[in-house]
Amino acid sequence: MTKKRTYQLSQWLFVLFMVVLLIPTVQGLFRPLEVAPLKGDIRLVERPQVSVGGWFDETLQQNTESWINQHFGFRNTLVRLYNQWRFWLYGKSSARGVLIGKENYLYEENYIKAYYGRDFVGDSLIRARVETLKKIQDTLQWLGKTMVICIAPGKGQFYPDYIPEEMRSEPSATNYQTLIKEANKQGLELIDFNAWFLQMKDTSRYTLYPKTGIHWSHCGSELALDSLMRFIEQRQHVDIPDFVVKRRYLPDEMMAPEADIEEGMNLLVELDRFPMVYSDVAVENQDKPKLKFMIVSDSFFWQLHNRGFMSSVFDDGQFWYYNQTIYQPTLPSGRPVDSANVRQELLNKDVVVLLTTDANLPAFPWGFDALAYRALFVGDSAYQAQREEKIQGYIFAIENTAEWLEMIRQNAAERNLPLDSMIRVNAIYMVDMEERKK
Repeated sequence: MTKKRTYQLSQWLFVLFMVVLLIPTVQGLFRPLEVAPLKGDIRLVERPQVSVGGWFDETLQQNTESWINQHFGFRNTLVRLYNQWRFWLYGKSSARGVLIGKENYLYEENYIKAYYGRDFVGDSLIRARVETLKKIQDTLQWLGKTMVICIAPGKGQFYPDYIPEEMRSEPSATNYQTLIKEANKQGLELIDFNAWFLQMKDTSRYTLYPKTGIHWSHCGSELALDSLMRFIEQRQHVDIPDFVVKRRYLPDEMMAPEADIEEGMNLLVELDRFPMVYSDVAVENQDKPKLKFMIVSDSFFWQLHNRGFMSSVFDDGQFWYYNQTIYQPTLPSGRPVDSANVRQELLNKDVVVLLTTDANLPAFPWGFDALAYRALFVGDSAYQAQREEKIQGYIFAIENTAEWLEMIRQNAAERNLPLDSMIRVNAIYMVDMEERKK
């Protein structure tokens, strides 16, 4: 190769190198091309505010570096490319807590732990919880109200055959089995959607649980709602508005949250999925009585809440999300449970539902049992002040114990909860454990 050709080649390589450097810069500054945002537990870094103090204590430089690392051009595409190659080469997910099962069935680790009993909290704690819930249930029934516990299906329970080999073990006692046994023994009224879904699994015309999602399917959640509505009508002796399926259809694209685990993996190429059937539904005869309704639940209720049933079926129904935040049609932004008068809320309701999947049973019902018990039987003020002091003590301990805090941070990400809310849930759990021992 002549010197002239070598020189020309080096020029072209230099130009190519500069273009490669400039393209992300131009994209980052002007965004000429639209790049889809990442999904899942993404903590966005805000653009730092310039200040003299920030400059001298170096927080401005550190925050600016973090902001640039998150906002340079085509970052989201490069993240997806990395995740895709990691999935193809190693069969691993970059999303925290996500496991790749056989035939690319997706799981969250806590659902597998629940299936094998690795998160078992013990017979005595579950027995005490059931005893408390039974007392609350009986009291509300005496007051003419209905309270019921509902167990949603879990991914490990529904698809055990596809759990990855390295996560398999001999099943042991589980929170789910022990809760069902204690509920039957003590007479706690409970709707076991998990057992019902397993019975229908091989005969249902519609898929009840998606392959790459963690929650029940839209059709599955509709079946659960319809069943719950019939149960409420029987217990309350009232004819409430009618839930009607107008038609079933196969859409061109899967709807949220049927592939929520896969979306959180942020891949470039979609995984193989089986078809999911969807429904056009209506709530008819809304002039019928609408009951005052509240549900304390994990994320399994979001599908139904987001479809407007809390106003079309019920009278401004309340969704107590993990017993941390109360959402309702008249206050969609939510308010903290701490701001509620629990006794007044309970006495004002016709129906109280507690819903969870097996993966969330270790902390279920997230302190609501203690709140409701004290509100109905003790009276709040002195006890609540003492209890809150204990909770704050555990919050301080968690925040100052690195390993404990990191474990809770991971759990918060898996459940899409704010970290401070998850810390409080765990602190409440510790106080509950302490009170059970007395």
